[in-house]
Parts: sequence; structure tokens; C-alpha cells
Amino acid sequence: MLRMSFSARRQSLRGLGSAVAMAVALAGGSVIGAAATGSAAMAQEQPDLTPSREFNKVYQPVADIAYATAGDFAAAKAQLPALLAAAQTADDRYLTGSASYVLGLKLRDRALQLQGMELMLQSGKATRVAAAELSYHLGEAAYDAQQWAKARQLLQAARTGGYTAGNAEGLTAESYFKEGQFQPGIAYLEGLVQQRAAAGQEVPEVWLRRALQVALDQQMSEEANRLSALLVRHSPTERNWRDAITVIAQVNTLEPKAQLDLLRLMALTDALSDRRAYERYIEAADPRVNASEVSRVLAAGLSAGVFASGDEYYADVKRIVDERMAEERSDASAYAAEARGAANGRAARNAGEVYLALESFGEAEEMFKLALEKGGIDRDEVLTRLGIAQVRQNKLADARATFEQVSGARAAVARMWSAYVSSRA
Repeated sequence: MLRMSFSARRQSLRGLGSAVAMAVALAGGSVIGAAATGSAAMAQEQPDLTPSREFNKVYQPVADIAYATAGDFAAAKAQLPALLAAAQTADDRYLTGSASYVLGLKLRDRALQLQGMELMLQSGKATRVAAAELSYHLGEAAYDAQQWAKARQLLQAARTGGYTAGNAEGLTAESYFKEGQFQPGIAYLEGLVQQRAAAGQEVPEVWLRRALQVALDQQMSEEANRLSALLVRHSPTERNWRDAITVIAQVNTLEPKAQLDLLRLMALTDALSDRRAYERYIEAADPRVNASEVSRVLAAGLSAGVFASGDEYYADVKRIVDERMAEERSDASAYAAEARGAANGRAARNAGEVYLALESFGEAEEMFKLALEKGGIDRDEVLTRLGIAQVRQNKLADARATFEQVSGARAAVARMWSAYVSSRA
């Protein structure tokens, strides 16, 4: 009852990562959506202001022109330096800023608009709502000027003040990336994801795909592992599963059995997309070892149109499967009987693996637990497959607890299965 290997012609397993494109095309170049807007269209909430007496003498003629529907706006702009010089109080400075901003809009003078917004904000007289809006537009302008730290400070003030009409989060994340601060930028987006998830809010897929692309570009393997799991946990589409699993295969050195467990997850999430993926699964499972499982993969590939019943590869594998399947159930029973009296857990592990291939998940769970109890096996491998057996029985809480115990090289694989559990829960 040896666990036999596939034929010599196919013994060299093509690695999952090497068989796919090494650069995953993750959508979107940034998380800011459209480019930063050119000018603010603020719905200002005016505070209650009282100009000082001397200031008002200079202010009123300028205001009369600025707030009129027509007039010599350029002449009013020329009076702004004198108006600023006359300002004595915070109210005066806010009024100067407001007039400057309005004239900037009418003259289509972006610099004058920004000057006005800065004066209003710095005066301290803007209401909370207006201050948040002012901070956002000034932060957006700082981003355009590549003043990254200033942009982040202002955008955070906008978020704190409750301004939600713009894209403060996206601009902030991109400011980190533009500045070359990749780890802080990823950490910022991950923090936003945690906040949204804790509040029961939807997590924008573009945040996670952007952060994952940055992690891949910068060869940040641990971050890529973590973000791959977050992506499918919060947005478990077929495309995301396919991309995330591909990333895990790319950035980790996985032995063939770990690759098999990733491919099992790919099949479970309908993310097997082409013939190469089906062939990788068949070769990783090995029709001489897991014939029943390979039979299901063949059937799925035939149904999906990636195989034809007359093609040589399909016929070759099916011949092996048909010869082997009749022995599989008796092999599982024999391994299980041997396992109970064995000094170590190897026979129990073998029994568990056959039961897993047979989709006898309860029996697989029992054998994997026995293997862990007896020892002498690869603990992380058995824990992973115990978790898989529990997932397939819909024992999601048990599976999550099992996957959390997996460490070492298999931790990334277990994290992806745990993400599947979370997406189901």
C-alpha cells in the first residue's frame, strides 16, 4: 500500500508560481479614482463674523465688487494686499480669505482661491464643517504640488472633521506611495480596512488591489501574503481568488503538497481558469495517489471545455484513474486499521489523505487528528489538511482555529484557507 508517484514522464511537478505569469495584472494604477480636482466648488457654511471698524472701511468696497454678479474683479483683486494689511482680528482674516476665494473663482485664478482658503482656515473662524472642506481642498492642492507630508496632514484633518465628499483616503495612500514610503502606505490602507470591517462597512476592493500591487512591485512578500488574504476575505470574487492564489504561489517557496492545497482552494472558489491550471492540479494531486480527486478534476475540466474526451492527455490520465479508483476505498480502510495500532501518525496521515480525496471528510478529520496525536509527521501539513476537512464539513469555527495553528512555510497557505472561512462566515 505504497503512496505511489505519478509516471516518470510527469514526475517533475511544474511549480504553481512558475507556470503562471510572474506579474499579476492588478487593476488600477492608484486609489485616488479621478485625478485631483482643479478647483474647489465649496458650499461654504459662513460663521457669524464682525469685522473691526478700520478694517471694514477697506473691506466693504472690495466685498461689494467680489460678491456682485458683475464688476471689475481684477481691480478688486489689486486691493487684496491692502485688505490683508488692514486685518486686525481673526474675523478680519476670515473675511479677507473669503473675498479672495470668491474673486479667485470669478477670475479663474487657482492660486488666489488657495490663498483665500488658507486664510479662512488659518483664521480659526471657519465652522467645523467648513474647516473640514477647506482642509480637503488644500490637501488636494498640496498633493498636486507634491507636498506629501502637508497633503497628509490636511487630508487627515478633513477626515477628522467629517468631510466625505472627496477621496481623502485614496490621496493619502497615494501620497505615501509617490514619496516612496511603501510600507507606511500599505499600513495606512490596512488600517482603513480594519476600521471599515470593524464598523461593518464595505471595504473598497481597489484599496486592497492597489496595496497588493505595491507589495508585489516592491517585493514585500509578507505584506503580499497578508494582503492577498485580505483581498479575498473582503471581496471573494473568482478573479480575486485566482489573482490572490497566484500571488501566494509567486512570493512563497512551496513544496508540491502545499501547492496542491492551494489548487484545492482554487477549485473550491471556481478560480481554475485554463487548461494549465487544471493540469497543475492533476499533477499535484497525482492520479496514482488521489485517483478519486483527480477524477473530479478531469470531469470539471471536461465540463468547462478545457479537456476533450479524445485528447491524449485526458485519456492518459483517465486510464490511470480508472485503474486506481477501485483500490482507493480499501486502501483507506487498511491505512485506518494500521493507524490505530501504529507507533507514529504516518499511517493515520495516509488514511486521512485518501479519505480527503474520497470526500469522506468526517473520516479524514478523525485520521488527521489521530496523526497529530501520535506525532512523527509534518505537523503543519496535517493541520492544513485537517482544516480543509473541517471546512468541507462546514465546521468553520473549528477550521479557523486549526488554520491559526499552522506556522512556517505553510502559514501563507493556511491564511488563504482561513480567508475563505471568513468570506463564508
